[in-house]
Amino acid sequence: MNTAAKKVIVVFKTHLDIGFTGLAQQVLDKYCLDFIPSAVELAFRVNTPQYKKFVWTVGSYLIRYYFAHADAAGCSRLEQAIRLGYVRWHGLACTTHTELMDRRLLDYDLSISHMLDQKFGIHTIAAKMTDVPGHTMALVPALCDAGIEFLHIGVNDSSRIPSVPGLFRWRAGEQEIVVNYSASYGESTFLENGTVLEFYHAHDNSAPPSPEELDTLYRDLAQKYPHAHIEAGTMDEFAADIRQIRENLPIVESEIGDTWIHGIATDPLKVSQFRRLMLLKEKWITDGLLTPDMPAYHSFMENLLLICEHTWGMDTKKFLLDFTHWEKSDFTAAREKDSTGYELFSPQNQHIFQALLPELEAYKEERGGSGSSYSLFESSHQEQRNYVTRALDALPARETAEARDFLSFTYPVIPSGALECPVNSPFAAGPYQVIIGSYGELTSLKDMRTGLSRKVSIGLLEYETFGGKETDDCYFAYGRNLIQNFHWAEPDFGKPGLRYHTQIGHHCYRPFPESVRLWKDTLYVTLLFPEEACAEYGCPREAMALYRFTEQKIHMDLYWKDKDALRSPEALWLEISPGGDNPGCWKMDKTGLLLSPENVVHNGNRQLHAVQSLSYDAADGRIRIYPLDAPLVSFGGKKLYQPDNCLPDLSLGFSFLLYNNRWGTNFKQWFDEDMRFSFDILLTCLN
Repeated sequence: MNTAAKKVIVVFKTHLDIGFTGLAQQVLDKYCLDFIPSAVELAFRVNTPQYKKFVWTVGSYLIRYYFAHADAAGCSRLEQAIRLGYVRWHGLACTTHTELMDRRLLDYDLSISHMLDQKFGIHTIAAKMTDVPGHTMALVPALCDAGIEFLHIGVNDSSRIPSVPGLFRWRAGEQEIVVNYSASYGESTFLENGTVLEFYHAHDNSAPPSPEELDTLYRDLAQKYPHAHIEAGTMDEFAADIRQIRENLPIVESEIGDTWIHGIATDPLKVSQFRRLMLLKEKWITDGLLTPDMPAYHSFMENLLLICEHTWGMDTKKFLLDFTHWEKSDFTAAREKDSTGYELFSPQNQHIFQALLPELEAYKEERGGSGSSYSLFESSHQEQRNYVTRALDALPARETAEARDFLSFTYPVIPSGALECPVNSPFAAGPYQVIIGSYGELTSLKDMRTGLSRKVSIGLLEYETFGGKETDDCYFAYGRNLIQNFHWAEPDFGKPGLRYHTQIGHHCYRPFPESVRLWKDTLYVTLLFPEEACAEYGCPREAMALYRFTEQKIHMDLYWKDKDALRSPEALWLEISPGGDNPGCWKMDKTGLLLSPENVVHNGNRQLHAVQSLSYDAADGRIRIYPLDAPLVSFGGKKLYQPDNCLPDLSLGFSFLLYNNRWGTNFKQWFDEDMRFSFDILLTCLN
């Protein structure tokens, strides 16, 4: 019982996953045909001009989507509900892996609520993201510039919570917002002025409450807050009341990061295409070929935004079900068989299966009794890739052709006249003298113009596998509330049953340079891995690194081919460590904000970041690293299954995470396609 509360604002929200509980289109159809009309009619049923018992709130994307796809009667009814204050949107469109975006895409996200505000004469000042445990500090200037004062972050119930106050001012330079961090999708927040925020948060893609559930809720709240006025409202109302006590709040001036960000590397092809479209976007905007007043702009940007939405497919534990076939040959056979059933939870995972069974039966009934399968699960990831296709289709013909050319690639062929070069001995390549090491990487770089040289490690490709011990250790170190949430937390964050396959273990494989050849200013390094890595696991059978050397710049293209699909956890890394005498001078550009990898909060993501670029500015020179296709980088060594809180040792360099399948939940669980990754490395005044 809280007798000090004077006003309780009850915020009703459904967590939107554009996928997870079904295919993305099925989810959106469910909202348009059922959830939104039901929420609107419930509001009309229980609200009066004097008192609101139910106000439905959601991210702005879903409201705009409804207006674009619902029938005229539905749109009219929703518009009426909005004008009466029965339905409201938040400042952000949806929950995203925010640091995958650049600043312009983040601004586009925020523009959706602004356009709705203009249409209805509303001023939105609050935003919310749910499920994803953390976001980049680059949100702060973007939200401030959009007029957003308050951000609520509701953390997945079994994910690690960043060590920040429950309510604080998040400051980036001269700009700041108020952030409310919740250990679940939404908890009670009490302000010293007597205002309370109470969430009624429906489950993922769930229907609004019934009138009877509302009655129960308000009876409980009346007992909890006997002296308060209790009424449904919006986060904007709560944000306005925060202004009275804002100056008393603690200040955080550190990055938080996203401890789920490794998931974006489960589909390196989609991310590569996304990143290249982002680069072209900037070029077209600069050239005046793509502008916000063009319909193509909004359709193009919407599909880029949907790639960053935090749901990347269907729920693994309900639509794939297979936690038995971890070994490569068994998995390959199961994938060919296609259909899956309850027996594939395996006897060792019966504790998970029995707890999930009611949900599994409900999902099966919704699908008309149809079963789960590999092909159904994989179709959800193809649906997600279709955002790239739709973005391309939205463009004018000339830009579409340019984009398709920029996104396409073929495995390179070494020119017949290329000269063979030694390993571990210096030779000239363009304006540099270089040394290729025992694993095919650049180990030394000498500028022939200045005579300055330094040791480097550029292009070291490594393949890593993980077993049950690594996955279990990470699961228990990272997770929380694991006893009550075991039935979904382990399938989402772990690899149930893998611990019983002891022949699958932790290994790290490095290639050997099968050939090193130079053609003009381009070096071709063919890389082959040990047979065990390819036959027993999922390592590419061949890779090739191309280095093009020009004055103060190295352009690198890495290709791989003939990679087998693998169900057990694996990762491919590329080290790019160009040196620098002052490691503390390295900075990362995340969504347009320059940040230090050494200034990240405890229990935030201190290992992995999605970056636009890395930069080094010190007395000994300037270095820039631009990853065109692979934004994920681990600072100070390869860290995927080590959720520790150690700040990185930047002197150990940078490992770009090209691919991994650590994530469960709804992400791709295997990858067997050829790939290309490009990097630009700019070197100035090395000494």
